Amino acid sequence: MRVDSRDLQKPAIAALAALLLLLQWPAASAAGEAEGFFASLTESQQGPLWFAGWVAAGAVAALLIFALWNGVFLRLAARTKTDLDVAILRSTRLPAMLLVFLAIVKTGSELTLTPLESLTGHPGWPIWQGFLYVGLVLAATLLVLASIRAVAECYSRRTLATGAAAGRGRFAVIATRVAKFALFFVALTIIFEHFDIQITGLLATAGVVSLAVAFAAQETLANMIAGFVLIVDRPFKVGDRIELASGQMGDVLDIGLRRTDVLSFDNTVISLPNAEIAKGRIINYGAPDAKFKIRATLGVAYGSDLRKVKAVLTDIMTSHPDVLKEPAPMVYFTEFADSSLNLLVVCWVPDYREQFRIRDELFMAIKDRFEAEGVSIPFPQRDVHVFAAGHAPRPVRAPDARADSEAPGIGRSD
Repeated sequence: MRVDSRDLQKPAIAALAALLLLLQWPAASAAGEAEGFFASLTESQQGPLWFAGWVAAGAVAALLIFALWNGVFLRLAARTKTDLDVAILRSTRLPAMLLVFLAIVKTGSELTLTPLESLTGHPGWPIWQGFLYVGLVLAATLLVLASIRAVAECYSRRTLATGAAAGRGRFAVIATRVAKFALFFVALTIIFEHFDIQITGLLATAGVVSLAVAFAAQETLANMIAGFVLIVDRPFKVGDRIELASGQMGDVLDIGLRRTDVLSFDNTVISLPNAEIAKGRIINYGAPDAKFKIRATLGVAYGSDLRKVKAVLTDIMTSHPDVLKEPAPMVYFTEFADSSLNLLVVCWVPDYREQFRIRDELFMAIKDRFEAEGVSIPFPQRDVHVFAAGHAPRPVRAPDARADSEAPGIGRSD
């Protein structure tokens, strides 16, 4: 079934009427004169004019998109709790206008110019069609890329506002660049396929080159991937105190693309590859919160009143202002040691950064109270015997079994 192009071209009458008004035609008879003018033209003459109407309609549609974005969509997005939708709308406004304009222009070209053999047979016709197709593909690519860039920028702003790792912002930038490269690569592939340009050899070459680069930068890529995993999984964040598998301890300064910087207690920075951290054992003292449990083993002399000792230790911990009342401090009798009766002291402090100060204050108070209460803290003792040279004790020889068998009363009886 063939569709009459004139029926599809009628929506452009309003735009053409406006064009006639600009030419100072009488307003009352603009539409009628336009119809009479078009009726006097041949089909080959009408096509370009109809196409001009489609171009004007495309411009009007683009302006309508601009008005909708500013007057409706952005106002609705401003009422939501997040600013992500606002960022996406602002970034996609111009690409959306361009995409709508080119789509209408291409549609008008197909409906008004394609039936004209005088134009389609011209050498410049394929170039014109290719130009419109390339413009549409690039406009769609820019629309998607603008959305991705808006999401990445919004994520970076939130990361900086919350004081999280600066590496997250850098990862967002890198992710945007990778997405940009991938989108334009897909767009070029679509364009080449449209023009019947074979890119198989180019893809094979690119694959070989990327494989060589991957082998050459294997450790760097491993560290970057591990850094991305650390950013996503968040086993620790900037400011947390961590203990590495090697026993080193410090506060996290930064989570970068290839390495993580940790500030040690000696005020030195330890730079560790992300791959090493990702596959190692990490103790995070800052998760799930800053509370920290202090454990200490204390020994008292045999014969001490353990109930009195436990009461004294409990009183010292509960009276300290920085020891949490819940969970309550506890004292456990754990071991009969060689020289002492061992007790385990357990209490919680609100911040692990204060554990050393609070531990020192508790131990000082325990020593003072033990001295005041007469509780003895034993220490191991050994007796050492020193002999002068040449006066060493004679070694004790083991009894001879044969001599024992020949002793009186032990021999065999006949």
